[in-house]
Amino acid sequence: MELIDKSAPATTSPLGALFSVLYEPSATFSRLASRPVAWLPAITLCLTSSAVMLWYFLGFVDYPWLQERMMEAIADPEARAQGQSMAIGQQAMGMMSLVGAVFGTLATFLIGGLYYLIVGKFTGRDMSFGKGFALSAWASVPMILLLPLGAMQMLLASNGQMPYEALNPTTLNQMIFHYEASHPMAGVLESLSIPIVWSTVLSVIGYQVWTGASRASALRVVLVPTVLLYGAWLAYALSKTA
Repeated sequence: MELIDKSAPATTSPLGALFSVLYEPSATFSRLASRPVAWLPAITLCLTSSAVMLWYFLGFVDYPWLQERMMEAIADPEARAQGQSMAIGQQAMGMMSLVGAVFGTLATFLIGGLYYLIVGKFTGRDMSFGKGFALSAWASVPMILLLPLGAMQMLLASNGQMPYEALNPTTLNQMIFHYEASHPMAGVLESLSIPIVWSTVLSVIGYQVWTGASRASALRVVLVPTVLLYGAWLAYALSKTA
């Protein structure tokens, strides 16, 4: 199957690419190949994740209820008492979450850029750090959907007593398993969601288009670290349930 649309124009509007990468990824990555403009998806993702954090922590959640729930999730009485003594205020929590969202997003792209650079050196593929960073950023565009998803959840929950993890109703835990936050399996299941799977698919397509690799090679490059990460996380969570 031809992944590169040879009839597509050499360039595309960066803003238009934010939408077209979701429904015609092969053609969009092809048009972005010569000018990836990684700043656009990176800034957009930082802004949307920040908006969700600020709205949830400063404009929605019943903070005393949230603090109590967080303390209840700590099984060890000594650790719970220590947590209560170190509790921070709502404004500080909102700002810390905002900073964490921005730096976490950028760190993900930086790690992706470094990973693709290293893989390129070993496989002989032309993938610079900057292009790897751009691929990570563009492949993460589905995560923008967490803003409307989170907004919908907050608008439907009028009393402010909704856990943070419920902002994304498309995770495996929210859709199927419904484990409490204190359960060892909750973390890994909350991290697996429809936007994450979509982003992984875009990573495979983008890598194939930008390097000329085969589909099998692109799958190996993208999925090996993902499988290792989630495999280790799952094994650790299962060991805690034993």
